[in-house]
Amino acid sequence: MQNATQTLLTGATAMDTSTIRIAIRGLNEPWDSSRILAVIEEIAASLREEADIPARLTADSMTIAIDVATDRLPDAAALLRDLGLI
Repeated sequence: MQNATQTLLTGATAMDTSTIRIAIRGLNEPWDSSRILAVIEEIAASLREEADIPARLTADSMTIAIDVATDRLPDAAALLRDLGLI
């Protein structure tokens, strides 16, 4: 079995995933880099509600990682661009 960063399990099927990484220090208005948990929750909600894209978001001290199904990568990137994140 592949690890969780490589595979998103949905029911009995597995899909390839891709990861988009955003540098926390590069966040600009309206994103508050001192409130990363709120930022990742808002990004996840936007992906889910505006584009119907399930995603797994994590953050460390330097980056926000957004794992999405590879076939949804273009849509996710477009939404993140619209949000001013990439």
